[in-house]
Amino acid sequence: MPITKRPCANCPFRCDGAGVQLEPGRLEGIVSELLADDQQTFVCHKTLNKERMTCAGAVGLMSKLGRLPVIARLGLAYGVITKDDIAASAAIVIEPSGLAKPSVACR
Repeated sequence: MPITKRPCANCPFRCDGAGVQLEPGRLEGIVSELLADDQQTFVCHKTLNKERMTCAGAVGLMSKLGRLPVIARLGLAYGVITKDDIAASAAIVIEPSGLAKPSVACR
């Protein structure tokens, strides 16, 4: 599964408040699933009806936790994405400590 290079304008993981709002606890659930199994991925909502791609926002958040999923590690190994891509994504997603606070500002 390919990976998007950057979080989309309304990625639910964005820290600027522009992301689509998910049900309460959904982000925490997604992160919990990703932490439980590094072979799991989160599909970008904009690719659900076409070629599915891994969400760069989820990858950016997981990188902040030091837990890149297998798909991201493979993407790095095959040159599909770069460390700079992941760092740029991480810069615009929420902080893991802010999961319970959806309006956490970017750091």
